Amino acid sequence: MLTLGIIDDGVGMFPTYYKLKQVLSGNYVCMLVRDCFPLNKLGYQQLYNVGKSAIDALVSLGCDVIALSSVSLSCVYKRLACNLAVPLYASEAPILHASTYTASNVLVCCDSTAVFRSNLTNALFCIMDEFPVLAEAAHERQIVDYIDKCLQPYDGQFDCIALASSSMNLYKHCFNRVCPNARVFDSLDGIARKIRKKYGKIAKEDGICKVIDRQGLDITEKYAFFFE
Repeated sequence: MLTLGIIDDGVGMFPTYYKLKQVLSGNYVCMLVRDCFPLNKLGYQQLYNVGKSAIDALVSLGCDVIALSSVSLSCVYKRLACNLAVPLYASEAPILHASTYTASNVLVCCDSTAVFRSNLTNALFCIMDEFPVLAEAAHERQIVDYIDKCLQPYDGQFDCIALASSSMNLYKHCFNRVCPNARVFDSLDGIARKIRKKYGKIAKEDGICKVIDRQGLDITEKYAFFFE
């Protein structure tokens, strides 16, 4: 059975785990780099250093495949993947996927440090730097109010949304509440599709999942709520 490692700095790790588990059963080791939260405040070299350290730790723990749940870490994916002994997969904002759906504009919800190499002329970027912190607090009313406030300047200018943050994926339903007539694309479909294509059919047996910090301490019990 495969062992899959997932890296993120916050609750966005859990929708990634749910999505990948639907695609491929196995043992999961979720590394929560809480000491670096929020990752979107780090520069390129800092992101690389955090990603490299986390990947090395997961490889030493026997992970056969590693997924970068964090979109911030995914910005340094190519450098992290260079000469790596195990397959590495990155999450990305589904701008291209969303753009094929609409003849109008795609609203990309992201943070101010996110890097998008896209030549699309129909992409609008909505900066939501406070979202990761609000996501950790898990107060949905505040999250809905914040989404509504951020999206108001773009009212009537788009008909679909691309979520460029793993923490946003956990609250996709909140974006749907604010914009019930807009289709919402998350950053998970691409990574799930690539892993399914690589490893084929879903295994029948269930594996185990544990959450660890960067020091390797098992903190699964602290996050048991997300596995219920």
